[in-house]
Amino acid sequence: MRKLIITIVLVTVTCLGLNAQSYFAFYELRDVVHQTQTLQPAFIPNNSLTVSLPALNFGTSFQGDFKLEEFFYREPGENDFTVNFNVLRAAAQENNHLNTDITNNLMHIGLKTKKGGFSFFVNMRTVVNVVYKEEFMDFLANGNGNRIGETIDFSGTRLKLNGITEYGVGHTRKFLKDRLVVGARVKLLNGVFHGSISDNFSGSLTTHQDTYAWSVTTRNGSINTAGFDYLTDNNDAGDKELLPYAISNENTGVGFDIGAKFDVLDWLRVEAAWNDIGKINWKEEVRNYNTADGTVEFSGVNLRGLDDLESVVKDSLLNKFNSNETEKEFSSAIGSRLYFTATANITPKNRFSLTYFKSNALEEIPASYALSFNHRLEKFVFAVVGSYRGANHEMNLGASIGSDIGPVQLYMALDNALVINKPEQYSKADFRFGINLMFGYKKWRKSPDIVDLDKL
Repeated sequence: MRKLIITIVLVTVTCLGLNAQSYFAFYELRDVVHQTQTLQPAFIPNNSLTVSLPALNFGTSFQGDFKLEEFFYREPGENDFTVNFNVLRAAAQENNHLNTDITNNLMHIGLKTKKGGFSFFVNMRTVVNVVYKEEFMDFLANGNGNRIGETIDFSGTRLKLNGITEYGVGHTRKFLKDRLVVGARVKLLNGVFHGSISDNFSGSLTTHQDTYAWSVTTRNGSINTAGFDYLTDNNDAGDKELLPYAISNENTGVGFDIGAKFDVLDWLRVEAAWNDIGKINWKEEVRNYNTADGTVEFSGVNLRGLDDLESVVKDSLLNKFNSNETEKEFSSAIGSRLYFTATANITPKNRFSLTYFKSNALEEIPASYALSFNHRLEKFVFAVVGSYRGANHEMNLGASIGSDIGPVQLYMALDNALVINKPEQYSKADFRFGINLMFGYKKWRKSPDIVDLDKL
């Protein structure tokens, strides 16, 4: 149990300062970059064949409610950085969100047809979502010293951590004289590791004013994990190796992405996408840590003659809880994502878009919005994106660029381009980068738009 708690704390601290992975700038690369189908399956590439280069297509999303300079704090006149919970406490909101998404596109093949296209892909993803109340950060900073005679409520704490591998196939099809485009992707899921607190968990700590005794109440106090023996180097993993387990194990599931685009008018298009629908059944390397519902009283211990005070206090408190460890199978949702977009085509090469994004990994995560401008040049497409994150009411300015010719395609997208200048002053870093091989890009263009590479 101790190793589990340490691991969860380390993961949480590592992600402290992160929030809702929207990838707005990457979304605006649309039909130019095939990997955007991970956000909108209805996008169709501009060329006949796209092949990604292994390990050279990846994305990371680190976003949250704390700036880097607030998390790694340096006292005035000092040289060393520390994690100062008092500084974090001062910056905390009533509801705080810590989220990250790391995606590595191991393989992607896209084929275009006259009426749509097909795709085949393999992705490795790590997704962490945490929600906690201001009271939790106050407890980390000050313990219960500021709340004598009061109750500290931990009920708003939520945690979901998933490490998965996706093996998928997608198909996109045009209808109604190309005014309607529908796309869908089916993904076989293989779970590598997982950690979550039960959704209906509630807990509180009351310190009595006269006696300073504690009353600790818990309800639905269960933590489900899988694969953590490998992450913590636990001996319980035996002689098993991580790589074979990560490639193939009994933690399986099925996921779906669906999307559609419809031209309401010649100049107006609406789009919708619902990604990561599905769940994983966790069966291998599973552990459940459960605490019985109830309230326990802790009035302290006799400190006279104690040699190991820390162990005695911990043992006397933990022994009051009726807890157990099991290895029962369980299932968990991937954490679906919603996109809604309205696009106005001002000219054939210029358009404005308004996008709504909502992550459903945890119910408490607010929605985000973006206003984008997309422009196509002869050889490139680029976009400028202004976004608003509902989690901490923060505005960001992003940009993306992708080459629109072959045979080698480069693309890059950042939701917060300002982080390049002074990263310590921002709480968001959202980055996508990739290299693809493109073939047949001339076939689908009108003659005036074709670039003759022999003349370049």
